[in-house]
Amino acid sequence: MDVVVVYETHFGQTREIAAHIADGARETGAAAVVVAVDHATREQVDGADLLVVGGPTHVRGMSRPWSRERLHAQELGTHGEIAAGVREWLAGLPAASAGKHAAAFDTRLPSALAGGAARGVAHGLREHGFSLVAAPEGFLVEEADGPLREGEPARARAWGAQLVTALADAQR
Repeated sequence: MDVVVVYETHFGQTREIAAHIADGARETGAAAVVVAVDHATREQVDGADLLVVGGPTHVRGMSRPWSRERLHAQELGTHGEIAAGVREWLAGLPAASAGKHAAAFDTRLPSALAGGAARGVAHGLREHGFSLVAAPEGFLVEEADGPLREGEPARARAWGAQLVTALADAQR
């Protein structure tokens, strides 16, 4: 099984979670690659048996151009150079061919008031014809610029393995 994990990150935590998800998928025997949203190609998406997409939570949902601009460039790991995030990438994503599967995740602060981006990512994937293999998942960070909350890397690995297992079970 081929798994492609696409992510948007600003401080690096979402990239780290994406890598742990891919590690978990590999533990089940899947081939998994991790790709930044600005480098994800249509060929990678089309070739994936399972597409996993995630991004950071900004203002209770997916990032937007204005929310990315609000971050101080000197504080942002990308120096404010992210022109398009998961939201824009999903908007330009062509319709999935029949039988394509996906999952959505985010990184978020540990407060119910912080919201989450994963539900919006999942909605975008469904709108493009993907079938979700799991409910959207959120992974916690201690502060906006990190670190990940203790235990989240292991939870991400376990979730990556669960995604592959769920898809394999559904295909039997």
